[in-house]
Amino acid sequence: MDAASDLVHRFLDALDRRDLDAVAALIHPEGRFRDYLNRGEVSGPEGIRDFHRRLFETLDVQIDKIAVTPLGDGRVHATLQVAVRDQAGHLWSDTRVHVIYEVVDGLIRTQTLDPPERPAS
Repeated sequence: MDAASDLVHRFLDALDRRDLDAVAALIHPEGRFRDYLNRGEVSGPEGIRDFHRRLFETLDVQIDKIAVTPLGDGRVHATLQVAVRDQAGHLWSDTRVHVIYEVVDGLIRTQTLDPPERPAS
């Protein structure tokens, strides 16, 4: 496994454990993620940690890794199964998601959704 893919595995494992300090430690100082709760963008390790804290306080999100594949240019493609439930346990969605992680200087700088037609590896 290459270093970028290993980093994405560690990031997803930290999310699964809800270890938000570990999540923040894997984010580049110029990190930028989409804020799916407030329809904006969050930036930096602390902003991304705070986004995930708000996400986990608001919803029950289960992220299962299906595949993590290096793209050879510092980016990593992850196929994830994401189940979202409200705090009462009602299922809102259970969807396969394709995500591209950009790794710079050994840290995750961006996370963007990839078009769903991307072939699984």
